[in-house]
Amino acid sequence: MKLLILSVGKPKNPLFKFQVEEYYRRVSGAISCDWQIVPDFSGKKPEAGSIAGEGSGLLRKLNDRDSFVLLDEAGETMTSVRFSEWLFGKLRIVPGRLVLAVGGPFGVSLPVRERAEMKISLSKMTLPHEMCLLLLFEQLYRAVTIERGGRYHH
Repeated sequence: MKLLILSVGKPKNPLFKFQVEEYYRRVSGAISCDWQIVPDFSGKKPEAGSIAGEGSGLLRKLNDRDSFVLLDEAGETMTSVRFSEWLFGKLRIVPGRLVLAVGGPFGVSLPVRERAEMKISLSKMTLPHEMCLLLLFEQLYRAVTIERGGRYHH
């Protein structure tokens, strides 16, 4: 049972950075979880070039046995309880890693979208990718506490 979180870039906003790192610490202390960062090219290349470069970086992190899920505003929405059930159900059956990815500020490339087995939405609203990463880690922590019967989710 292995969970991998991929993100394009690290949070630059100190408030997001602190909270992301705190929730990552909590999640990885409870389940086998790794967080890997792909370089953010948004400030270095035109939009199309940054999407392509970041997409290549995301795809290089995957292997054939991975179950790849993309965080996307057009994806499936779930309650926190349903997300917990889905997450732990998936972790029990995937042959490799369960990989959840947060793209960069301009989104992700078509090859990344095509590789994704599923898309999950944290909100129908467009959110900054740093905020998406924070919301993802908070929901992962919430999912862990739901699975274990903890009091965090009420």
